[in-house]
Order: sequence, then C-alpha cells, then structure tokens
Amino acid sequence: MDYLILCCKDQLVVDKSKSKLSLLSQFKGLSDEKKILVSETDGDRFFVCRCDDYLLSEDQTFSLLRPLYLTMSAKEFQIICMASQLLYWHEHSAFCPACGAETKWLTVHSKICPQCQFELYPTISPAIIVRVTRGDEILLVQGKNFSSDFYGLVAGFVEVGETFEECVCREIKEETDLEVKNIRYWGSQSWPFPSNVMIGFTAEYASGEVHFQKEELKSAGFFAKNNLPNLPGEMSIARKLIDEWLNE
Repeated sequence: MDYLILCCKDQLVVDKSKSKLSLLSQFKGLSDEKKILVSETDGDRFFVCRCDDYLLSEDQTFSLLRPLYLTMSAKEFQIICMASQLLYWHEHSAFCPACGAETKWLTVHSKICPQCQFELYPTISPAIIVRVTRGDEILLVQGKNFSSDFYGLVAGFVEVGETFEECVCREIKEETDLEVKNIRYWGSQSWPFPSNVMIGFTAEYASGEVHFQKEELKSAGFFAKNNLPNLPGEMSIARKLIDEWLNE
C-alpha cells in the first residue's frame, strides 16, 4: 500500500486523538510531481509531500516534528527522519550550485543538472554527542536553545578537516573547559532537525574544572545518579547514552 507523509508549512498532519503521525493512504488532489518516494518496505511505499493549503479532516490536526518523536516507534521515527530530510533537501536543491540551472531528478534520491551534468545528493551534517563520566557522576549541560528545562549531553557539529574524536575534545573544551580521555565510539542516530546524524561517544574526565560557555549554555555540571535533573526524551540518543550509564 502507498502512504503519504504530509507537510503543511513547517508542520505535519497527525491524528488528533493519538497525537501520532497520520499516514494518508488517499492522495486525492495531490499531483504525482509533488510526491517524493521515501522508502519501500515489505510491500509498502512511503511518500512525503508539502501541501500548504491542505484541509484537515475532523480527526486530524497539525504538529511540529520534534514533539512527535516521543510518540513514535523506532520504525516510524526512521521513516519520518528520511521523509523530513529528503523534503528539506529537495526544497534546497532546486537549482544547480555550479551553474544555476534548474535541477532534475536522476534517481529516487539524487538529482542532476541538465546544463552541466553536476550531480547532487542529500546533504547530511554530522554532529558528535558525548557522555562524559567522572567516577559515579555524569556531565550534563543545559543549552540555551533547549525547548524545555531538561539537561543533556555535550554535542556539536563536526568542522571541516576534523575527526570525530577531535570534535569530541574540542566541543567539551569549548563548552565546559574540561579535558577528557578514553574516547570510545558508542553508536549513531539520524536526527532530522533539519538534516543531521548524531554520532555518539563515551569519554572519561581527565582534568579541569567546569566553566561553561555562557553564550551557548545555561548551566553545566557533574551529577550523581540519585540527583539527576530533567532528562531528554527516551527516543533521543542522548537519553539512550544516559540510560545505559544509569543501568550499569
């Protein structure tokens, strides 16, 4: 069966009663040219489309993407990650960056410039996120851009010419003025805000005192397991890293 993930301006169509993503199986009034194939799994095809003048039914409403990930299964989250990032890329790749001509679809997830043959592929921005421990304590930070009063882990975008491990050290030093050791890769997660992949690491405190970067953070410090602040949502890689430490 074919399903459609429908975006209206900066929001998604969801079921009002369940507050979950509404996968529309009827495409009435929507041209095939607007639909982007996201995934084909077990006989089901998932499309994404923007329709800013869509009229909601009585059992539907609009929702921003970020609150939805708390209600999704892992499979649903994977599909919506792909859909959101493909739509974002599609809308930011209408013209060739080399010569300015209008681009055309080449494959399901790539485009080409008919003028100069320049090929375009979805852009993904890598960012590290790291769990730093000091004995029985964990380093938690509260960002100025966090949507609520929770505390998370140090994170930041990888810069040009930088390895993931170098980025881990730099971000921790910039945000908290700490040095770390024993950096280990942990795992990764697609993060569609708007088109990132979070690469998770663990590290151990080496030296220094916490002096947090006031331009980006509201607060930072080490916390014991019996004295934790509000934590990120369970679907996030930050929470998975924290939960693993809690269960050790």
